[in-house]
Amino acid sequence: MCRNNTIYTIFANNKGFGLIAAVFVVVILAMFGLLIARYTLTSSTSSGEDYVWSQALYSAESVAQLRILCYDGGGNFPGPCNGVGGVEPIVENFAVTIGTDTFTGPNSPDILQVQSTRGNISRQIQVKFIL
Repeated sequence: MCRNNTIYTIFANNKGFGLIAAVFVVVILAMFGLLIARYTLTSSTSSGEDYVWSQALYSAESVAQLRILCYDGGGNFPGPCNGVGGVEPIVENFAVTIGTDTFTGPNSPDILQVQSTRGNISRQIQVKFIL
């Protein structure tokens, strides 16, 4: 009987255990909250950069296609061709530059490089074509 009373006495004195358990649960839940917030922030930043990255790619492709269309004559293309068939590279919110343009005339292999930049995101494409 003495043995049972000793065990009962040890477990009977559990004042403050609820407070320790509550603090532990709050700390674990706060850690999960921080992990979820960090994941959400990283995910939204990544998707925003992917969106601008694809816009830069499409704007570079558009300028390259317009340049080739002007060289080709493009079926009376009413676009912004100037002089020898160049395209004014104007794309809203993007700085588009034409790096290399080796067009010499029909039936010759030519290379056209176009770079589109917005902020710290930049895309460069190279097109090889023969008219």
